Amino acid sequence: MKKRSILWIIAALLGGLLFFWLVVLKLASKLMGGHGGPCPSALSWLVDNPVRRWYTSPVLDRVAIQPGETVLEVGPGPGAFTVAAARRVGPGGKVLAVDIQPKMIAKLERRLQEAGVTNVETRVASAYDLPIEDGTADRAFLITVLPEIPDPVRALREIHRVLRPGGRLSVTEEFTDPDYPLPRTTIRWAEAAGFQLEERFGNFWVYTLNFHRPA
Repeated sequence: MKKRSILWIIAALLGGLLFFWLVVLKLASKLMGGHGGPCPSALSWLVDNPVRRWYTSPVLDRVAIQPGETVLEVGPGPGAFTVAAARRVGPGGKVLAVDIQPKMIAKLERRLQEAGVTNVETRVASAYDLPIEDGTADRAFLITVLPEIPDPVRALREIHRVLRPGGRLSVTEEFTDPDYPLPRTTIRWAEAAGFQLEERFGNFWVYTLNFHRPA
């Protein structure tokens, strides 16, 4: 009986948190002009916790990172996906992790050090001005980041610049994100930046769209 009560309490807390996240923060986001902005460093646990890791476990498979690639991750936050991405490119590849928040990059760097990962380069920079040369990345991915950027198309054009011709872009969105865009909105943004849609994965709640930069 005691165990069941504890489970009910945990479920109620998670339900309350989900309600707050989905309803209150979504409403606040719209009142502020449609963009909630990046997740604050103090709330990084919202994007890096066991529950989210469980339901987003297929995402990196959809991104299809290959050994030896140079992969750009925009908005890594505390590194929920960065370590796994770095292991997928292997010692012959590297991950370029760019985030606008210095505190998030600091958390990411601590995580990389603890994991013994050495093939990740971190940068504090805007998505509008990536510190990467033209055509040097094989693949780029963003996970619940794009709609937090005030001008998504401008950011995607910058990613288009740093990808090699034929390079791939993967965008994943979750309904639990206060700024969640419908798939057709993400496709419209990407096409406006010069990308072409290749693949769709997932469903309304968590979807991944893969694009390529035409050669």
